[in-house]
Amino acid sequence: MLSLKIPWVAFTLLLLTYITLGWLLETFDDPVAAWIIIVIGIFLLSVLLASPWSQIRNDLGLLFKSDTRAFFVAVIGAFLTVLIISWFHIFAHGLVAVSAATLFRLDAQTVGWSETQIFWMLTAVSIAGLALGAFAQNWIYWQL
Repeated sequence: MLSLKIPWVAFTLLLLTYITLGWLLETFDDPVAAWIIIVIGIFLLSVLLASPWSQIRNDLGLLFKSDTRAFFVAVIGAFLTVLIISWFHIFAHGLVAVSAATLFRLDAQTVGWSETQIFWMLTAVSIAGLALGAFAQNWIYWQL
């Protein structure tokens, strides 16, 4: 059962962040691909934030077991750095979403929510925010 203690500030920030992201996605020329990427990203972020930190540390440690793996991680990291710098206006929205989700996870963990509760609430609020933002953008667009 979900605890009655709800981290309202983090909840509101998370919802507003994803409403803004949903609004932004609806302004794209071809939003279907962007929507698919964002929804998959929401699930991955929720899984990453809801899983125990020791498990994540162990999994990330596997990437550096050999020199070949470490080399490929460095090359991919350099490539991602160039993408981030090139598309910083898009990366900034993603960074704000990750920050809001992390804050929500920390606050929910502080009030005693389980990992499963955090995962489902984080996923549901994020997707609901995306849908609300898209709906608001479409509604205002068609009203004008």
